[in-house]
Amino acid sequence: MSQRRPTDDTSGGDPVSAGAVLLVDATPSAETLTAVLRHDGYSVRRVDSPQDAQETLKRDRFDLALVDMPEESAAARALLARLRNMESAPVCIVLGRYASLDTALDALRAGAYDYLLEPIDIEELRLTLAHALERRRLQQELAMRVNELEVAHAQLSDFNRQLNQRIDEATVDLQEKISALDEANHKLEQAHQQHQDFIAMVAHEMRGPLGPIMNFAALAKRPSATAEKRAEYLDLVIDQAQRMSRLVDDLQTATRLSAGRFTLKTQPTDLRSAIENLVTQFAQSHRDREFRFRSDEGAITAIVDGDRIAQAVRNLIDNAIKYTVEGSAIEIEIRASDDAVTIAVGDYGAGIPEAQMERIFQAYTQLKRADDASGSGLGLYITRGIVAAHRGTLSVRNRDGDARVRGAIFTITLPRHSGDDMPSTETSEPK
Repeated sequence: MSQRRPTDDTSGGDPVSAGAVLLVDATPSAETLTAVLRHDGYSVRRVDSPQDAQETLKRDRFDLALVDMPEESAAARALLARLRNMESAPVCIVLGRYASLDTALDALRAGAYDYLLEPIDIEELRLTLAHALERRRLQQELAMRVNELEVAHAQLSDFNRQLNQRIDEATVDLQEKISALDEANHKLEQAHQQHQDFIAMVAHEMRGPLGPIMNFAALAKRPSATAEKRAEYLDLVIDQAQRMSRLVDDLQTATRLSAGRFTLKTQPTDLRSAIENLVTQFAQSHRDREFRFRSDEGAITAIVDGDRIAQAVRNLIDNAIKYTVEGSAIEIEIRASDDAVTIAVGDYGAGIPEAQMERIFQAYTQLKRADDASGSGLGLYITRGIVAAHRGTLSVRNRDGDARVRGAIFTITLPRHSGDDMPSTETSEPK
């Protein structure tokens, strides 16, 4: 129940009340004491018993409590205990009837501020009440300051919590930015290294065919060279020139893929015939290798860029020739279903380490070989880009069997697009 400050309608036109007093006194002198207090400007509520006082304290708030305390009064002691435990309790002054030190000490131990002996000296009463009111004021001011400190502490704690949260968020954000910066620096270093490797690779690869071209062209110019020898030298020059042309095409294709400017010219194409012709060309130019070609019967038609698909398969066969064991076969197979065409190229080399199966599709990446065969490291990167541009997939797996000589199988899967579902001629860099 909320408490209210009592009013005193019987005090007439007195000045503003000096304080609210609860007088607990049933003696005849209570009336006189009430009149004196009202005359001094106090608002007075008088009750006859401690029990009535406890009920009154439930409803109203007082600054001072004057409690008559007969000797051995359990009810008065209970009232003092109630006052001591109340929040915003009034300052209690005990009115004693007997000049007993023990009674006064009991009252003070029970929580009384002071002890006045009846009959009460009016001046002593006024002085005691003034001191009690000052104590009351100081208590209220202290309580207010404590409350303000508690509010300020709560606000400061909340501010610290918010500040710590912002610091934590800023720290996480900074760590993420540092990680992103480290990653960007790492990629930049990789790009720089790839650039250096690319320059070295281009110089090395260009030097490979240029040397034979220059040498055989010089031999063909000799007056002593027969027509038969000149023809042989020119064939070798053409072969090396074609090798250089393929390298330039690979570099151009890789550049377009990385820049997102790769284009397709799609049309219905018999892939079975195109792949079989490609295998025949390899068999004629690599007579030291055995090529096995398997396919479904009849034409296998899909809407693709035939030249690009041939380029992709050529890269896979070149790769198989490079890594297969001498004397073993290179297998090429093309199969078709209603929805897709699969082209598989397999060799019988050492296979590909599981940890390298994704890395080999990155540009300028080559697996180490004992014979240190040269290459641009672009073949599989270009092949995957071409297949991705056709909305297809390129996968790789090792054959089962002897881990030393088991080989790898690369499989291209292409959708058999209908005329209304032709892929876009503009493609982006493969992911």
